[in-house]
This record gives sequence, structure tokens and C-alpha cells, in this order.
Amino acid sequence: MSEPAADRDPTRVLIVCDLIAPGGGPTGYTYNLRSALQRLDIGDVDVDFAGIVTGQRNRATGERTPAPPRPRSRPSLRGLAGRIRHEIGHALKGGMTRRLRAQIEAADVVVFQGFQDPRRLRFARRRGTAAWYMPHSPTIAGDEYAMMHTGRGVARVRRRMIRAERALFRRADLVVFPSAHAAGAYTDAFGAIIANKPVRYVLSGVPKPASAGDPVGQRAADPGAGPARAADGTAESARRDVLFVGRYVAHKGYDLFLAAAERLAPQHPELRFATLGAGPDRRASAGVHDLGWQDDPVPAIARARLVVVPNRVAYYDLLPLEAAALGKALVFTAVGGNVDQHALLPDTVLCGPDDLVGGIARGIELSADPAWGRANADAWERTFTDERMAERWLELFRQWRSVRGEERRALWLVPVAPIGGVARHVLDATHAGIPGWRVTVLCPEGALAVRLRAQGTPVITGAFGPDAGFAASRRTLATAVRATDPAIVHSHLAYADIVNAATRLPRTVRRFTTEHGIALDDGVYHRSSLQAKLMAGVHRWRFRRFAGAIAVSRATRDAMVAKWRMRRPIRVIPNGVALPDGAAVRDSETVAGLRILALSRLSAEKRIDRLIEAFARVRVTRPEATLTVAGEGPLRDELATLAARLGAPVSFPGFLDPEAAMAEADVIAQLSVWENCSYTLLDAVARGLRVVASDVGGNADIVGREHCVDPDDLAATAAALADAPLIARDRLITPRDMAAAIARAYRPAGEESGC
Repeated sequence: MSEPAADRDPTRVLIVCDLIAPGGGPTGYTYNLRSALQRLDIGDVDVDFAGIVTGQRNRATGERTPAPPRPRSRPSLRGLAGRIRHEIGHALKGGMTRRLRAQIEAADVVVFQGFQDPRRLRFARRRGTAAWYMPHSPTIAGDEYAMMHTGRGVARVRRRMIRAERALFRRADLVVFPSAHAAGAYTDAFGAIIANKPVRYVLSGVPKPASAGDPVGQRAADPGAGPARAADGTAESARRDVLFVGRYVAHKGYDLFLAAAERLAPQHPELRFATLGAGPDRRASAGVHDLGWQDDPVPAIARARLVVVPNRVAYYDLLPLEAAALGKALVFTAVGGNVDQHALLPDTVLCGPDDLVGGIARGIELSADPAWGRANADAWERTFTDERMAERWLELFRQWRSVRGEERRALWLVPVAPIGGVARHVLDATHAGIPGWRVTVLCPEGALAVRLRAQGTPVITGAFGPDAGFAASRRTLATAVRATDPAIVHSHLAYADIVNAATRLPRTVRRFTTEHGIALDDGVYHRSSLQAKLMAGVHRWRFRRFAGAIAVSRATRDAMVAKWRMRRPIRVIPNGVALPDGAAVRDSETVAGLRILALSRLSAEKRIDRLIEAFARVRVTRPEATLTVAGEGPLRDELATLAARLGAPVSFPGFLDPEAAMAEADVIAQLSVWENCSYTLLDAVARGLRVVASDVGGNADIVGREHCVDPDDLAATAAALADAPLIARDRLITPRDMAAAIARAYRPAGEESGC
């Protein structure tokens, strides 16, 4: 039972941003958040900020005064030594001050706003503090740096920044974006890492504009030249602006705006096309008035008729929200967070970057109505105030507090990509959800990964499994563990089990295994008795490193004990089964027909030859009976020859959709040498089909030993095929039951009691 909020200590939150100042980017975002939190009455969350706070608007334009060219010369030893000292100092410092260390150690949660040194997150994690990361660039930080800088060394810095940002995402406990489209550039670059992190979306907000006076004449190009006049003689002060505000750089679409304005200006002499800002790409334009940089852009925005946001790439700019707060209409290009802002601000136009002329023209047409734009102010009031943003953050902190410690992380290892029995187990378990655990699956790219993504399960793909090799699989596992920070690494199938045991993992990680395939007969899974003995020794070694083991049937558990000399307890958790939507359950006590189906690989251990021989006997008394053997394998031709020799009309259609095949069958036959916990039998019993199965492995757990047969007794097998009984479905468990049992197996020994 949770403690009342009034009796709790407040959740201690630290928000880190090196510069906290009005404007855009992480500095302006954090400034707005800090200001709003100071106005709110908060009792259960104590928020502190780390960074330099200033009231002067941040001017991160990228504009640089060109340095005089210097003759190139060979680097001196002194210069090289100075560079080495700089790099060593940077590495040792790690962006950490004594005060920042103390603040992080005192916090429960640290939110890192914008690109920072990843060692800060590592320090927080090592101190047991939750570390959250919120990026703020229109694209990943290294690419933005390259867009804003030229010259020697840019490529090297860009690579270093990309490595650092990858580490930021890996080390973060939670990633925060303002909206889904704003995250696009990051998911493209770091998708495999982000897919395995909890992600939350917190819409941005801006304060109510403090001033909205008329700025005309404040920053005219030539203040001494008198009032400027348009081509029709109208005074500039009487004209309304189509306004671009921001950095004069390509990714902000500055050049796109100039080109569009130069085409539209002659058609609209009553309007003034203007830019407000600064940047390295500044150029003169006959059709565009450059208002230059202004510490307070609100007056210029207030007198504009239309504000244009023509980004080539976009995150979630704050300036459009400031314009919306003033009741201004907007034209957006359909990139990044612009798409989400357009969806929430009704009086806006969305266009492609290559159709900016059409977008602005449409905006001018709509803005002829003086009321167009006012709905944006209403939307700002409902959604985009800085206090609304602060309340969303507080709710996120409260949610974190309510679930802290309740959901832990597990990494599941599957070394195969196709959909088979093990993949089915993993899909069902993760779809049902392991109570109290967030499961990420590591597997090769393929059908399993596609299905996992489709159902919303976090998945990491890479060089893992027999095709990748042992060394590559170990490296991939180590990387996945760093990315997900699991409490449990749970492997499925022998190859993954051995990689799991042989990979160095953090001491806090517990290893688990589920045994899906083992047989008492060495010939089922091994080519020779020597190979079987060697593998038994390997399994005995690797089990010493495992904290827990699960078997999918009692027979599987007994085989593990007998072959591998297991001493630790093994929990039996059968595969769960549930009917898919629309699947029918047959409750009839009589068999309307005798359509026999085998879903099987055509190989020796499946004993299809015995099935065909028994079916030939059935045909003597039941000539209407049919047999379909769906599957492929090395014995196809041999089995077809056997059927022809016996005069038994057996169909070999190859692979069939199991659901469709079962819908056309009356009896499922499975006479394998060994089965652990067959999904074919589980599905057949769940659908009310009759079953004939060999008395091996886990088959008796599913159908009952009294209903199993000896395939070598052809007369008994034929009789069972002709008169197979219904099997009670109460022997089965659901995937949800299976997932709950796995969660109980994960509990440490001291937590076993309880329901």
C-alpha cells in the first residue's frame, strides 16, 4: 500500500542546463520551465536547477566574425603538447564541478536538458540517481554542429559529438521528447538504442508575452533616412509583415524564405516581407527587409500579419508558440515538430519545403480575415503556456515516483530469426507482459523482430546467433546489456544459453534460462554420443552461472536433471495458448469426417513413415479418410514413395498456414520421437480438435497419458486415428498465466512467499 502524498518526502528533482536564459533551444526551454515552477505551489516535488541563469536573451545564431587567414605551417612540438594537455584536461574534467556532483548526489531524478557530457549521466547512474535525457536540436547534435560550422576539424568534432550523444541515450533511464515527429532525427540515428528506452512526450510551453508594442522604426536599415515608403507610396509603418524570425542558416529555411518572398513581394505591395534575426548566411535581398537581431522579438511578431516557419529540419521551436500566444497565424513546413504544432494550432498552414511559395500565398489569402489567428491564442491558453508545460513535467515526476521500483528490466536472448516454437513462446509472453518487468528482446533481424515491433515489444537486432558466430554474439550481448541495463538476462535455446554464460555481465545481473528442447535420446539433437557428452559438460558448466531455470514440461525438467546433473530447482512453466480472434472451438462429441493433419518437418525424428503406415490401415475401414502432411524436409520424396507403395492417398502441400489448415482438419497427428511442449498439440486441444500423439516428452501433460500411443504399434495407432477422443481444455494455461508464472520465477528466494 502506497503512503499518502502528504506523508512522503518530496521527490527531489535536478534539471541540468549549463545556460538558462530566455530564447530558444534548451536554454530558453529550461528558462521557461524554471519561471513557471517558481509561480506554482508545489508540495510533493522539490525542483532545483543547475546552470548559469541570466535574463538576457540567448543569441546562439552561429554568426562568426571571420578570422584573418593564417599561413599554414607544420605543427610545432609546443602546439602538439598544448593540444594533448587540452584533451587530457577535457577528459579528466568531464563537465563536472564539485557543486554539480553534490546536486546530483542529493537528487532522486536528474533531467539533462540538451546535449551534454555523457559522463554526467554515468555519474548519476552510479550514485543511484535516475538520469533522464531530453535532446533539443533539430537534428542530432553532431549534425547541427556541422551545419553551423565550417573549416578544419569539423568532421572530427562531429564524430565525437555523435559518439557522446549515443552514450547519452544509452545511459539515460528515460528519454523525453516534446512530440513524436520532433524525435524523428534521433530515432533515425539511434533507433536501436531508443527503442529499448522508456520514452515520454512532454509538450513545450512559453510564457505570456511581456510586451507587444509597435517596433517600426526601432531597427530600420538607415534610421536617418526618414520614413521608408513602398513602391505604391505607402509608408512602411502602415504595412504589415510576412515575417521570418530565427537564425539565418539553411536548416532554418532562411534562404527558402528569401526566395519565396522575392517571388511574392511584387504581387503584394501592401505587405512587407521581413526577416528578424542574425546568422552566418545573411544576404541582402531586394524584396526582403532585414530587421536584424532584437533581444525582444515580441513587438515585431505582434505587428506581423503572418509568421513563416520554413525549416528544412525542425525539432519543436518555441518561437511559433510565442507567435501563437500573440494570436498570429503561421505557415509551417511539414518537417519535425512543425507537423505536431500545426495539428494543435488551428490557424496554420502546412506545406512542403519545396512549396513554400504556395504555403505563404495560402497564408496571405487566409489572413485577409482579421480573425484568422485568434484561435491560435486560444490553443496557446489551453495547451502551450509555460505553466501547462510545468504541470506536465510535475505529472511525469509523480508518475515516476508511483512506479519507482515496481517495474524492472529483463533482456531476453533468442538466437534465431524465423517464427518457430521458441519465437511463438517469446511473442506470446511479451505480448501478455511479464508483470512488473519491462522485457527487451535481443535477436537477429528477421520475422521474429518484425512481429515483436508490430506488437510494441522493444527489440534489439544485431549480430547474434549461430550465423553471427560466438565472438560477435558475445559483443552484441555486451552492447545490449549496456543499452538496456537489465536486472535479468534470460536466454532461450542452447546457443543463447552458452553465450549468456560466457559473456561478462555486471555483478547485479541475474542469468535465467528456459529449456525448450532437450531429449533423453542423444540422437534427437546430437550427431554422435561424443558430441552429446561434450555438450552435457558445457551445459553443466554454464548452469553454475545461472540464477534460475525454467522447463516447459515435467519431462523436460526430468531430462535436464538426468543428462546435466542439475542440482538447483527447476520451475516447470508450460507454454501458454490462446485462441486468435475469430478462431472457432469445436465442441461436437462426434467426428463428422476423418481429415487427418500433420504439421511437421519431414525428417526421421517426426516418424511420418509410421503415420502413413497407420493411415493405410485406417483406409481399409474408413475409405473416406484423408491425410495431409504439411511441411518440408529431407524425407519428402521417400515418404511420397512409401505412400504410393501402400496405396494411401497422402497429400504433401508443403508449408501451410497452421490456422487455415486446422480449420479444415478433424484430427491432429503427431508421432515424434520427442516433444517438449508442442504448440501444435496445444493449438489443437485449444480448438477442440482430436489428437493422436506419441507417448514422449511433454505430450502426456497436454493430452493425458491415457490418450497417447506407441507409434510402433500400428494397430493401436490406426485405431486411435479412426476414433480419437476429445481432450479436455482445462489442462491448458493461457499466455497471461505463463507470463505471471515467469514473473514469480524471477523473484529472489526471499520474495517467494505471497500470491
